[in-house]
Amino acid sequence: MKISYFLLLLAFAFAFSSCSDSNPSTSENSASAPQAPKKAVEPAPTEALPPIPIEFIMDSALNGNVEAIRLALETGIDPNLADENGRTPLMLAAFNGHTEIAERLLEAGARIDLRDSTNRTALMFACTGPDANLVSLLIRRGGNVNDIDSHESWTPLMFAAAEGHRAVVQVLLDNNANPAAADVDGETSAYFARQRGFPEVAELIEARVK
Repeated sequence: MKISYFLLLLAFAFAFSSCSDSNPSTSENSASAPQAPKKAVEPAPTEALPPIPIEFIMDSALNGNVEAIRLALETGIDPNLADENGRTPLMLAAFNGHTEIAERLLEAGARIDLRDSTNRTALMFACTGPDANLVSLLIRRGGNVNDIDSHESWTPLMFAAAEGHRAVVQVLLDNNANPAAADVDGETSAYFARQRGFPEVAELIEARVK
């Protein structure tokens, strides 16, 4: 679904609400005819817009459609709506590194502490990508750097280390992410970094272990 569909809905609502009854023109002889009392014109009921499909909102957040999210927020959509997996627009925007959309959603009241069906947060999704600025934004807005998911007890640092995102790892460590945290198998962020071919990231993490 494209943004043109949404704009069409808005245009339809505007046109419908602004229309008014028109009076037919009178003939020249009607001026002398007795005038019937005028009846009060009741305004036509405004037809509500159909709800914006949740798929449209989620796709817009995931694919970085800033204009679609802006328009949707202006119409009052809930920034904390979730799909069948419990994922919110903020989580999907964070996953693909769409910082501007994340900022708009946060300003509109998106909650940073919400979790999906595997207890993953927007910060965890952001840490799978390389955007350190986005990660910093989410931390400033209250993202917990030591949250764990319910799938394998992974932390944001583990997600970043496993992908080899050194700058993101640095931001997390500078914000007190626990470098010694272990998952359900007892493996740490440094282990994942080294296992996946990022020895410099592993060394960065190991240097913070007391």
